[in-house]
Amino acid sequence: MMQITAVAWLRSWLEQLLLRRAPQDDRLSYSVLGLALAAYLLIDLLQSLSSSVFTVGVAMSLVDTVLLMLFVWLVLSVAGKAVRLVQTLTALAGTGALLGLIGLPLVQQAAQAHSIEAGPSSAMVLAWLALLAWSIAVQAHIFRHALSTRYGIGLLLAGAHTILAIAILESLFPRVIEGS
Repeated sequence: MMQITAVAWLRSWLEQLLLRRAPQDDRLSYSVLGLALAAYLLIDLLQSLSSSVFTVGVAMSLVDTVLLMLFVWLVLSVAGKAVRLVQTLTALAGTGALLGLIGLPLVQQAAQAHSIEAGPSSAMVLAWLALLAWSIAVQAHIFRHALSTRYGIGLLLAGAHTILAIAILESLFPRVIEGS
C-alpha cells in the first residue's frame, strides 16, 4: 500500500513539473509533507556538498528549507489561505526535490570544473538557466493554484522567493575567493 502511495505522489509531482496538476488535486497528508521536506533537504544537501564542507552544506540546506517553509507560510497567511499550507508546501518540496535531483549532475559538473579551475561550459550554463526557469515556472504554477490567482502573481512570488533565497544564502555563506 505504501509503495502504491509513493508512486502516486511521485506521479503527481511529475505532473506538477509539467504544469498539468495543481497542489489541491492531492490529498492533505502531514506524513507526505514530512517526507517531501526530508527529500528536499537531502537533495539540497547533496547539491551543497558538491562545493562545500559538510557543516556548511548542512547549514545551507537547513536555511534553504526553513526559508521555503517560512516564505510559503507568510504568503498564504497574508492572502488568507493558510489552510492550504500543507498541500502547497508538499507540492513545492516534492517538485523541488525532483528538480534538484535532475540538476544534481549539473551541480557536480560545475563543482568539478571549478576544482580544476576551468569555467563552466556554455552548454552547462544554458542547462542550468533552463532548469532555473523551469523551477520558477513550476513554483509559479503552484503559487497560482494555492492563491487562486493569475499565473503572473504566481510568477512574481516564485521570482521573489528565488531572489530572496539566493540573496540570503549568498550573504550567510559568501563564496571564498581563492587567493584573497
